[in-house]
Amino acid sequence: MNDDIIYKLLKLMVNLLAMLPRRVLRFFSDLLGLIWYMVDKRHRNVVLENINFAYPERFSNTQAQRFTKIVFKNVVSILFEVIWSYRKTWDELSQCVLFKGVRHVESAKKKGRGVILLCSHLGNFELGGAVIAKAGIAPYGIYRKFDFQPIERFLLEVRQRFGTKMIPLRGASKKIDTILKNNGVVGTLLDQSVDWYQGVFVDYFGRPACTNNGLAKLVLRSKAAVVPLFIVRKNENYIVEFLPEIPLEITGDPIKDIENNTQNYVSSIESTVRQYPEQYFWVHNRWKTKPYSIINSN
Repeated sequence: MNDDIIYKLLKLMVNLLAMLPRRVLRFFSDLLGLIWYMVDKRHRNVVLENINFAYPERFSNTQAQRFTKIVFKNVVSILFEVIWSYRKTWDELSQCVLFKGVRHVESAKKKGRGVILLCSHLGNFELGGAVIAKAGIAPYGIYRKFDFQPIERFLLEVRQRFGTKMIPLRGASKKIDTILKNNGVVGTLLDQSVDWYQGVFVDYFGRPACTNNGLAKLVLRSKAAVVPLFIVRKNENYIVEFLPEIPLEITGDPIKDIENNTQNYVSSIESTVRQYPEQYFWVHNRWKTKPYSIINSN
């Protein structure tokens, strides 16, 4: 079976599922989330370890297990909500999307050096990436390509259907520089673990987390404005909120500037996650890479 046929079958399946009522899709989503929770011990342990470190002494064992179930259901719901929205026009979807703080992007654009939207794996980040184009901006999103072409093709269609343009991460540097020079808007995620040679260690929920240093380097070079963005669910609606620009710190010490600004970006992400912890992507081992000093002490 060739890629084109698989793509068409995938699209047909999503179209059929999207015809189901939202409550039915939510039932299947919750069911699959619970099944995943029960069979995937490795990721279950990752979530439990993450939340116990992030919120020490907050959860009893029973509460931690209950919270972990919610996290698994939340992750699965991302897919089912995208499916639910697939057949919706913007007029239909806009009834349950609320934009807040768009003025922060508009103010940042007035500086004329481009805007970087600082995003995280909070709420339905997939749906958020698609709809932010309707906030009156023309954003570009940086993403990691899928090797399986039918999924890559379909996800690009989903992500770009409202005007967001996606840029593959590999070889994106020159394109991003050009976009920012033209005062464009680029969205990127900054809450995943990287190897020690790709990042710097900054505090995240009281633990050193190796974080990609590329964003800080880009901002120090371009002087682009950094505006945090997140999307969360509230009842049957989605809140897409832009926060005030994060000021750029320049001390004259290149290494310290990278560390300080990366810390500021990560601290901003942490503050939003703390507001909606159950909607965060805790299944990712954010603290996988350990500082050299911790490795030596073990």
